[in-house]
Amino acid sequence: MKQIYSDVIQFRGTHYEFGYMQGEELKDSLTVKNREDQWKIRQPRFTVEEEEVKRAITQFAPGVWEELLGLQEALKWPIYRVLQEFGGYRLDYVRSGCSIMTGNDYLIRNYDYHPKTYEGRYVLFQPTDQGYSSIGPSQRGTGRMDGMNEKGLVIGYNFMNRKNPGDGFICCMIGRLIVESCADVQEAVAMLKEIPHRHSFTYVVYDKSGSTYIVETSQEI
Repeated sequence: MKQIYSDVIQFRGTHYEFGYMQGEELKDSLTVKNREDQWKIRQPRFTVEEEEVKRAITQFAPGVWEELLGLQEALKWPIYRVLQEFGGYRLDYVRSGCSIMTGNDYLIRNYDYHPKTYEGRYVLFQPTDQGYSSIGPSQRGTGRMDGMNEKGLVIGYNFMNRKNPGDGFICCMIGRLIVESCADVQEAVAMLKEIPHRHSFTYVVYDKSGSTYIVETSQEI
């Protein structure tokens, strides 16, 4: 069995301060180096427009945009690169086969993807400006593979396909926006219906009432 590790990151403060702290930690990190190595052999099949991404994010979770600005300040990168690496908008995913099971007081999540894609960062964040406190493993820096917030809402996702990708958020950023902004499964389902999706994914949401919803989503065609 391959051994992996995860840093546990705890932070209380504004989204901008949280982004700056993460940027300081990510400087010259393996996470950044691995992404740079990937871009040497892969060409991005997407574009990033600052104003479009800003409008999309601030509609659902304005604090996340401030977090990205904090990352930019610490990393001293142009905003395009910050959005390409951490903005959670218009990135492609390869095949995978995740699974989720829910029951009385639990949601169990299997993330079926190569260990080299894991960032090894498990984040506990309590914002002091806006949004709910949350816990979960990070993906693409600002995104979450799965997670739970202070209201007891839990989310996970399963890949369906990447045919005909559209303009929208990738799965890990959608997971972050849900735990950041939604208090229960009803609010989560409503946001999943409204938010623009890059690819086809199934999102499983579960809350402290014991209600589970499975939401199959796809991009606009």
